[in-house]
Amino acid sequence: MQVNTTANLTTIEPVAGLNYTAECVDLSATGLSLHLDDLLEPETILSVDIASTHPSIAPLKATAKVIRASKEDDGTVTAGLEIIEFN
Repeated sequence: MQVNTTANLTTIEPVAGLNYTAECVDLSATGLSLHLDDLLEPETILSVDIASTHPSIAPLKATAKVIRASKEDDGTVTAGLEIIEFN
């Protein structure tokens, strides 16, 4: 589903504690697609946090792995992440 909402990312592996803000453009049960300013390396493991826009819906918290990332002609980065587990 297309969501177009802010996602907060924190690296877990190989280097822990790096923070990024991205726009989550697509979300499914197994993964998500992001637009961000920084190029993420494939195989990087991240904590993903997407706030809910409604108080009765819990935020999305997951651990995900970067499957692909590429820099577009306009300078933005598109990344595809596979969800490893929901937290």
